[in-house]
Amino acid sequence: MPDTMSKTDNFLQAIEKYAEEQRGRLRSEAEAFKERELNAAEEEGMRDAYLMIQKTMADVNNRIAADTSRAIAEGKQRVFTRRQQIEDEVFAKATRKLSAFTESDQYPAFLTKCAVNISRVLKAEDVVLYVRECDLKYKKKLRDYFGQNCEVLPSDTIQIGGIMGHSRSRGLVADETIDTRLEQQREWFYEHSGLTVTET
Repeated sequence: MPDTMSKTDNFLQAIEKYAEEQRGRLRSEAEAFKERELNAAEEEGMRDAYLMIQKTMADVNNRIAADTSRAIAEGKQRVFTRRQQIEDEVFAKATRKLSAFTESDQYPAFLTKCAVNISRVLKAEDVVLYVRECDLKYKKKLRDYFGQNCEVLPSDTIQIGGIMGHSRSRGLVADETIDTRLEQQREWFYEHSGLTVTET
């Protein structure tokens, strides 16, 4: 990850350096142009030529500002896109590892722990548990924490694993899904990864 952050920083610095060089070059050209035109206007004594030069200078300065802004914006967009790619790669890898975990011998114990946590929150007789379709095989074991009236239903929204519980009478939901935990990590990753684009 530090290597990727270093590459991102180097990329942004290169863009900023390029923009600064272009700004300097265009300023130099603009100053040289202004000096030549002013000398010609003074020698010929043409007030109209001087006004034209001023307008030309304003146009050149506007073009410099627009070109520089465009170069910086394009560079930042590339950095934003790369940062999103890095985030997506990290979370795709995490999803694969978590999916592999749900196929391991440790997963049933994890589901049991989720059921215990949900039972502490949803102390009611009408709890409905939602799991992945392939986790319905644990239905009997999960009911042990809620009673045999507990429904265990498949959920299309749970892609990785875990349990979501709902008490109709209490209007409460307890989410112990791996999917939600992983999604919560995205915000943490965004805030703590150091992959940011800042104004310079």
